[in-house]
Amino acid sequence: MNEILTRRMLPRAVVALSQVSWPSRLGASARRAVGRRGCVELFFAFDDPCSALALLDLAERVARRDARLVLKPVVTRGIEGDPAADKKRRYAITDARRLARRAGLVLRRTEPVAADITAFLAEWAAAAPQGPALTRFCVAALERLWFGTDGPVDQDEYIELWHREFGWDPSTAGTDPVRRNERLMRRRRPYDTPAAWVHGQWYFAHDRLVQIGERLDSLGWTG
Repeated sequence: MNEILTRRMLPRAVVALSQVSWPSRLGASARRAVGRRGCVELFFAFDDPCSALALLDLAERVARRDARLVLKPVVTRGIEGDPAADKKRRYAITDARRLARRAGLVLRRTEPVAADITAFLAEWAAAAPQGPALTRFCVAALERLWFGTDGPVDQDEYIELWHREFGWDPSTAGTDPVRRNERLMRRRRPYDTPAAWVHGQWYFAHDRLVQIGERLDSLGWTG
């Protein structure tokens, strides 16, 4: 019974907590007053096809506004001990395929990808500086992973993408930056990916892309 209540009530609770907006509006005004841009923090996972769709869209959507996209790759997420975790990962494939068709994309994979297989990508990206180069790398990596092939994840192919954007060896990245992202995600209260944190309010990003743009506009960061 406790597990059922947790699975039903936790998502509703975190959504309810996200609805308080006046502190965000006050903070947005203060940021604009000193010339600072808006910000969308995206918690995403490379093994999550819905994260791929969210990032590909937000990279363009945020770029059209006076805002920046801050990427927070994670590996461990979800409700701890959730007995439906495997079913949810399989459903994510079905959901992502449907959303991809709407976006004119074809999801190549038919089976989930284990989180430990793509963990190296999260480690690389979490250790990199925020900015256009990181966004380009993550977009290219997710495009290849989910829309370019259904074969094995070959690290050598992704190192080529990395070297195209960065001039240092990503093997030194380690896991600490990823763990920091995971802790921040838990503090912010989203429990699974892809989750976008937009000045005090969070969204399941793949389902709320239009609303994320509207949130930025309502806070004054229009194109």
